[in-house]
Amino acid sequence: MSETIFNIPIAVNLSMSASVNSDATDLSKADGYSITAVWTGSPVGLIQLEVSSDDVNFFVDPDSITEVNGVGQAFWEIDTARYDKVRLSYVRTSGSGTLNASIYGKGDFR
Repeated sequence: MSETIFNIPIAVNLSMSASVNSDATDLSKADGYSITAVWTGSPVGLIQLEVSSDDVNFFVDPDSITEVNGVGQAFWEIDTARYDKVRLSYVRTSGSGTLNASIYGKGDFR
């Protein structure tokens, strides 16, 4: 099997004026991945990865929790994913902004 290197946007200009989740990405055929997130404006809250094995119940990866306080960016690199889905979650405390994020990796994501 030939591996494909992918770059998939999972959050495009999402409003951070409320808590929001990105699209979930299927990882069932992936070897690993990384996610980059960039936000603008004046949002305050937490951004984190949520994982799922059934695409219904998502759980926070406690090692991924990142504080948001104004303009910023975050990067997560996961060598081995032992779950089927991942999504990015922003939990708002105050403020507003715009979130953009992409997932990168090797494997079959389509």
